[in-house]
Amino acid sequence: MLANRVAALVMLSLAVACNVFPLLALAQNSQVTSKYPCAFIDTVNITGSYPHEQHGIGNNSTAQPSNNSYIYEWMIIPPELVAVYDFIIKNGIRVQTERHLRACVCKLKPCIRFCCSQGFFYRLENKTCSPISSIVDNFVDQDFMEIRFANGSIGTISTSGHFLVHHGTPCEHMRTITKDNHYVHWTLHENGTIAYKNHLFSKHYCFSAFLESNKDNEMDWQWQPLACVPERLPFILGVREWTYAICLIITVICMIIILFVYLLCTDLRNTFYGVAIKSYTLCIIVGYSLLAHLTLTSPANMSKYACSKIPSFALLYLVLSFYILSFISFNFYLSFFGIILSNLMFWFIFFPIVIIAACWSFFVSFDLYNNRPVFGNEICWFDPRNWSILVYLYVPILLSCVFSGIFYILSLIKLSDGPDVDVNKLMASVSRNRFKSFWKFFGYTLSTWLVCMCSFAINCYRGERTHINYVVCLFIALHGFGSLYALVGKNQQIQNFLRKIEDEIDSDEIAEISMPMSNF
Repeated sequence: MLANRVAALVMLSLAVACNVFPLLALAQNSQVTSKYPCAFIDTVNITGSYPHEQHGIGNNSTAQPSNNSYIYEWMIIPPELVAVYDFIIKNGIRVQTERHLRACVCKLKPCIRFCCSQGFFYRLENKTCSPISSIVDNFVDQDFMEIRFANGSIGTISTSGHFLVHHGTPCEHMRTITKDNHYVHWTLHENGTIAYKNHLFSKHYCFSAFLESNKDNEMDWQWQPLACVPERLPFILGVREWTYAICLIITVICMIIILFVYLLCTDLRNTFYGVAIKSYTLCIIVGYSLLAHLTLTSPANMSKYACSKIPSFALLYLVLSFYILSFISFNFYLSFFGIILSNLMFWFIFFPIVIIAACWSFFVSFDLYNNRPVFGNEICWFDPRNWSILVYLYVPILLSCVFSGIFYILSLIKLSDGPDVDVNKLMASVSRNRFKSFWKFFGYTLSTWLVCMCSFAINCYRGERTHINYVVCLFIALHGFGSLYALVGKNQQIQNFLRKIEDEIDSDEIAEISMPMSNF
């Protein structure tokens, strides 16, 4: 037992030594602060820099260092601006690395950052530095920059003499700041800040040269700061998100009412049309419920598997709902030729489409878009910064709407071919009223999703969420109310069924009232 305890103490001592001694050696025996004295963007790696010792009073044999500083770019960095880091910030994400020393050099001297070295400019298209080959190269000399001094005057200074010059992009994705499709003329101040009127530019920037027309309509190279595009989308649960989720839930409630009514209606319950509407409502109930869950739940609180599979199921049910509408349109068109499809035929048509849609959603959940997974990255739905939702969701929906539109046009042509008597014969099995109510409902559904597509295009183009998101919420709710109005309120068979139930209830109440009371 004693030998085991001694061995354990030896192992513990070795572990402490292995973790502590390298850090002490790395800090050069200085009193490096345990807290980070500045933002990471204002630091540089000074590992390997020469320590600068200030000796106390006494001869060489007895003098002791009072503090340990470091030398970087001919500057003496005091120990309070030095810290031991075990991470770096890469594209806005904290990445663990080996322990190293970093110093807050931008607190001692203002820093300026260029995306590329002298004679090069940064191409946003391929994220690389390209050489400048123009007769106006002298206008983009990095050695001299125009700045505004504290007293308000403007002058040209030597960048290397006034600033600490850094080269490279702080992030992988950079973008320019434009206003009305024109570059914003930012002002560089002597303290290193960049401002336009009362707006300060982010510290995560780098200067690059861009061609811009001057007053004489000649193209000149001008310096423009590029800003970092946030790599990870923050989870926001604000008024927009709650409004969107509530509208989704309202539509789910409306679909539950429609499903309940169509389950009770004996005239439609076992027909092709009735089974199709019930299947459609089930798909919308599940799809919209999953969307509401994704809207209200932070990806940080979801497992990687759930963050990948829940949106793929939502995609499956949403796509299926639109192809069910195509089946109904096809059924209306066939009825003009006297072909009546049964509910069994619906399932024969439906199951192959389910398999295809399931394979599609499975493919999307494992596919990459812009070298990143479509689902399961930093957001558990389609990334709003790219066009993946257009490719994987809106295109299948648009194809389904095209199919439905073709069958609708063919049905209208068939209706206009013969006289009203023939029309009545053709519509014997399928009510004209059912035909009209369905296409009203389809119009509400199509309008809702067209607004969603327009909202996505506008948000993606502007790079930010706009107030059109509230219009989307309104149309989502109108989708539910419109479906309830068209499929129940304007469907004569459903109305007759509801009146029959109401009459039976009234007759039962009258019979109960008219029953004579017995004597006790």
